[in-house]
Amino acid sequence: MLVMFLFSMVFHFGVSQADTGERKQFTPRVVTPQGEYNSLGDALAEAQDGDQIQVYGGVIPGPLVVDKRVTLEGIDWPVIDGGGEGTVVKLAAPGIIMRGFEVRGSGVEPDRNHAGIEVTATDVVVEGNRLEDVLFGIYLAQADRGVVRGNQITGKAQYEVARKGDGIRLWYSQDALVEGNHVYTVRDVVVWYSNRVIFRENTIESSRYGVHLMYCDDIVIEANYLNSNSVGIYIMYSHGIEVHKNDIRRQRGPSGYALGLKDSDRVHVWQNLLVDNHSGLFIDGTPFQEQGYALFHDNIIAYNDIGVILLAVVYQASFEGNTFQENTEQVALQGGGNTQITHWLGNYWSDYTGIDTNLDGIGESIYHSERTFDNLTDRAPMLRVLLFSPAAQAVEFASQIFPVFKPQPKLSDEAPIILPGEIPLWADHEQYGTQRSVFLVIGSGMFLLVVGLILWIYTHDNYRWKGVIAHGAEVSS
Repeated sequence: MLVMFLFSMVFHFGVSQADTGERKQFTPRVVTPQGEYNSLGDALAEAQDGDQIQVYGGVIPGPLVVDKRVTLEGIDWPVIDGGGEGTVVKLAAPGIIMRGFEVRGSGVEPDRNHAGIEVTATDVVVEGNRLEDVLFGIYLAQADRGVVRGNQITGKAQYEVARKGDGIRLWYSQDALVEGNHVYTVRDVVVWYSNRVIFRENTIESSRYGVHLMYCDDIVIEANYLNSNSVGIYIMYSHGIEVHKNDIRRQRGPSGYALGLKDSDRVHVWQNLLVDNHSGLFIDGTPFQEQGYALFHDNIIAYNDIGVILLAVVYQASFEGNTFQENTEQVALQGGGNTQITHWLGNYWSDYTGIDTNLDGIGESIYHSERTFDNLTDRAPMLRVLLFSPAAQAVEFASQIFPVFKPQPKLSDEAPIILPGEIPLWADHEQYGTQRSVFLVIGSGMFLLVVGLILWIYTHDNYRWKGVIAHGAEVSS
């Protein structure tokens, strides 16, 4: 009995101590003017690894350095203000979580990477924060397995885009996740020397480069919305790239590429919406090696000035099942070369004039891209200013009348499909579609009005002339 009593006392004491330790670990340290801590600095000074610190409102002066594994949770959007000096928040311990803060007022020196939040440790989560008036937004430097999620980021309004810093920058940070952020009016979202990074469901607007990769392998870019940037996605010297279900519209900078690829390999691009850009795709040296590949399928490439720009060193790229809808020029070949070594099969071409007699969805004749004026603009892009002029029409007319002027086809698709691909359900940004619908309705209405007017005039004139003829016959008789 004595033994059992002693065992029971030891057991209950151990449980009590464990409960006390657990409560200590999970009871947050609260920062409020009337709370346990009056400042975040005091709470951090006493915090232990694993602690949670809740900050209720107020303005906290920066810079702030966090070097313990804690969870910082802002309630009612407390502000951390750097006062225009240096980096506002530096997260320098593995496993930190920071959420719910407004961060503003970084320094302005780009060579020192003055940022809103700088991460220099592994396994750090930065989520659900607002960053404004910062040169760089969130900067991961040698911070593997970092998570940047659900943040709203904008830069310093007083600077032109090239002088601004990057909204999100990754430098030698492997296995990172960048998800659900809204980045706008910054310079770039840029990734250097970082592998196995996932970009998912971000919105990037009114910036220079939406996503820019340099020397990165095994990257996934999916379900992002990129709108009104100079360039949407640009991938350089990278391998193992998947670009999937992105909605990229209105990239209208000096280059204006929705998706650009340079000297990259093992590239898979599918089910993207590339609409109303200067160019849907820009491809240079991709695939880069003979054993590499670049696959483009089931993309909608529509209403761009140029659907695809191919440079001369593009070999063995494959285009299947894509929709080329009403691009001013479907495919442009720049710098010489031969697109016949690129594989084209089963794409929809809005300028295809063939028919489908057996109703299998495939045209009976081969699609050839062979517009004479397009070939001229490929060699001398400045001629594009004459694109819709009588001179351009005269060139096309002459090439049809005198086949000696007819160029060799830039590309051939032996099985062009008859129907375009459907707009995917995930493309739920309605502004562009609404504008198109309005223009379509207005255009259709005007067309019907003109047709009706012509028919009315024709019918009215027929009756009038019939009456005149009948009256003349009566007079003559």
